[in-house]
Amino acid sequence: MKRNFTLIASIALLFGAIQFVSAQTNPSGGYLPCGTDQAREAIFQANPAMRAEYEENQRRAEEQDRQSFLLGYPHSSVYRNGNQSSIQSPPTYTIAVVFHIIHDYGTENISDAQVLDAMRILNEDYRKLNADTSVIVPAFQNIADDTEIEFRLAAKDPQGNCTNGIDRVASPETYIGDEGSKLNYWDRSKYLNVWVVRTISSGAAGYSLGVSNFNTPASDGVIILQSYVGSIGTGNPGTSRALTHEIGHHLNLDHTWGNTNSPGVSCGNDGVSDTPITKGWTSCNLTTNDVCNNNIEENVQNYMDYSYCSRMFSAGQGSRMRACLSSSVAQRSTLVTTATALATGINNPQPCAPIADFGPNDQQFVCAGGSLTFTDLSYNGQPSSYSWNFQGGTPSTSTDSVPVIQYNTPGTYSVSLTVSNAQGNDVATRTNYIVVLPAVAQYNNTIYSEGFESATTFNSDWDVINPQGNGWTNTTTAAATGTRSLRLDNTTSMAGTVDEVASPTFDLSVMNSPTLTFKLAFAQRTSTDADRLRVFVSTDCGRTWVQRYAKTGATLSTVSATSAAFVPTAAQWRTETVTFSGAQQSAANVRIKFEFTSDGGNDIWLDDINIQGATGVMDPTTGISSFDVFPNPAQDNTMIEFSLEKNDNINLEIVDLNGKVVQQVYNGAAGPGEHRFPIATAELSSGIYLVRLVTDEGKYLTRKLIVQ
Repeated sequence: MKRNFTLIASIALLFGAIQFVSAQTNPSGGYLPCGTDQAREAIFQANPAMRAEYEENQRRAEEQDRQSFLLGYPHSSVYRNGNQSSIQSPPTYTIAVVFHIIHDYGTENISDAQVLDAMRILNEDYRKLNADTSVIVPAFQNIADDTEIEFRLAAKDPQGNCTNGIDRVASPETYIGDEGSKLNYWDRSKYLNVWVVRTISSGAAGYSLGVSNFNTPASDGVIILQSYVGSIGTGNPGTSRALTHEIGHHLNLDHTWGNTNSPGVSCGNDGVSDTPITKGWTSCNLTTNDVCNNNIEENVQNYMDYSYCSRMFSAGQGSRMRACLSSSVAQRSTLVTTATALATGINNPQPCAPIADFGPNDQQFVCAGGSLTFTDLSYNGQPSSYSWNFQGGTPSTSTDSVPVIQYNTPGTYSVSLTVSNAQGNDVATRTNYIVVLPAVAQYNNTIYSEGFESATTFNSDWDVINPQGNGWTNTTTAAATGTRSLRLDNTTSMAGTVDEVASPTFDLSVMNSPTLTFKLAFAQRTSTDADRLRVFVSTDCGRTWVQRYAKTGATLSTVSATSAAFVPTAAQWRTETVTFSGAQQSAANVRIKFEFTSDGGNDIWLDDINIQGATGVMDPTTGISSFDVFPNPAQDNTMIEFSLEKNDNINLEIVDLNGKVVQQVYNGAAGPGEHRFPIATAELSSGIYLVRLVTDEGKYLTRKLIVQ
């Protein structure tokens, strides 16, 4: 289930400005909503006195801006120095910044270099050092301002420990991107917190709660997508000003058209006298943009617009942000004191000891005799030496930053890494981290059937991998056949969480054109939920995976959306078929993996997983064709039918899921052609069995038999 967070619109007591969640647009088209109007109106309706306070504070804010405008914004570099892009004085305000990189060892774990690039862009934009000021249109050249605000990465953390200002937190919250994803908050009175995530659940590229004493300190800051940070790595130049925009909100600026997330709808203003009334822009129209007032150009190139050709802050905006940093509201004034600079170490950064890390975080699988590559992901300080220990590995130790280790013996093993430099050392250990599977497939039958009727077999054969949510479980609550199935509790999972379950290994080379079938049951919670199921195939015991199936939302659903917890009936299951690629069909060590990504829908169920070759076609590896069992499921009787290519001695038997023979059907000679054997299934207990046909050469086929 999605974690619902009602965004509380921030009432700013400083000069009465209100800030709400802000979002950035997508340069490929369209803008991303944030629900500001709804949040504000909900607050006003719940607290009528706040509406009156808001309106009075807005009036006071606009009056103060008018007075400052009449005085020529006396603290502005524009009015002191004229239209000069060079800096004439040091910044009045310097803010310590900490980047919390919330990651799951994917591309969202952006590099230090990308963070440093984002800091470069921030300082160029806020100090008017960006080279593209030269293309600001003439109407706004004279008001483009050096805000006299700079940003430096923190050099001391809240406990006084050495830091490079880049904090890395491994968590599935990176897939959520909401208020609960703001992990490891640092005191807002000293630090500007920036949380970098892979996904933001609202669909925004980033947002800030703005300036208000009503803000919860631990949520005060900026949360932003990794692809909107900097211009290198996962970022790009087109979206690299998003952080400039969001920090503008953090320092009490509205969008240029006002405090909504609806550019282009109606003319409005941001309470700043030198930014013209505008509807706001989602394109870079620099020639015919006087839509609100004839012959008055609109400031399309402003960082607080959505045009994606941002170049400037105005003098009035700089004045408003400096006023914010002079106010005690939301502790903004303490961000820029001498004491804070000393506490955060920003004036005297020092090299730090590294914090050990390597990834990914979830278990790693490999076939016996195979190799794994390990990557140092240590942070905070650059290691000068590495010391790895690999239980069960060859070699068992390494001093490389990216060692390659071979594993020859099946088992489960631990890995540890110690990193050090002149400032200190740190160690990271992961127990039961490496899973080495036998080089020979666990199942080499010409058919594999798993109905999950034995919880013991499921626990020993299948691996529940990387359970970010609740994890796949064996349950008796519902089943397509029999009494058990696999269930994933999605109704209480957070949107964005990923849960995986992987099979044992199979030898597909003994099958003729094998296919995978399985039964699923799923319901959306709402018709817009986009929960996704994918099926992957591995030919190296799970070391690498290739996608073979994907369905999402309504396409995945087997019934209509329902808000009630979904428990399927027998009629609400659907059989899905997955084909293997040519190379996979002949692979001797294959696994399958089911991966479910939550979007807040309902529970999903899996049952009756089968892998078998084509029926009705001669299998040259066995000399058996047209092997079938009918009726199936069976009650009192069923028939086993098969054809042989030549004279052979065969053994036909029925076994239970533990491999015990429960009925010997036939053992002896059989000629070429079709053979039929009736079975009195009434003599068997209800459940799932395997009918196994073995030739004199040891070749065999199996079929699942369900006895009701």
